[in-house]
Amino acid sequence: MKLAEEIKEEVKVEEEIQEEEQTTEESSKEEVKTKKEKKDKYKEQIAKLEAELKEKHNDYLKVFAEMENTKRRLKEEAVKDRKYASQKVIGELINPIDMLCKIVASPAPSPEIANYLIGFQMITNQLMDILKGEGLTEIEALQKEFDPNLMQAMSTECVEDAPDNIVLKVMQTGYMYKDRILRPAMVVVNKKEQKEKQEEE
Repeated sequence: MKLAEEIKEEVKVEEEIQEEEQTTEESSKEEVKTKKEKKDKYKEQIAKLEAELKEKHNDYLKVFAEMENTKRRLKEEAVKDRKYASQKVIGELINPIDMLCKIVASPAPSPEIANYLIGFQMITNQLMDILKGEGLTEIEALQKEFDPNLMQAMSTECVEDAPDNIVLKVMQTGYMYKDRILRPAMVVVNKKEQKEKQEEE
């Protein structure tokens, strides 16, 4: 009887030990699972933060590039404004100076008027020197090949001993202000093709 009780007791102890081991194993598995879940969650958060950081960095680069472009554009505009600051005034002075040039180039009806014209010629020359110093230049058109970028053809003529498309007369002087056209030259152009066509017809 005693032996049976002892065996029962041993069996009971063994069962308890197995239960404890099983509980410990389950607890250990649960802890590992929890740690893995936390680790996965942290990894997901890190990936999300890295993506946000990358997006913010790209946004920063875009804004920085836009700011640099704006700065460069404003600088270029400021340089251009300084470069062409006198354009409007010079453009408005061209016509009066043209008139002065025509007046001083006309023949004087008397010696007294001739003296006045000499004075006007000196003033005109001084004004032209000032404007040239600011960047004004005449467009050389006479006996040059017609250039539609710099000249405007007012009419055409046919001169046999002159090359085709050459400027025969300058009706109004053209001017450049630095690298801009202030006023195109008004010219008469030689056109032999027109006469040939008329003869063929």
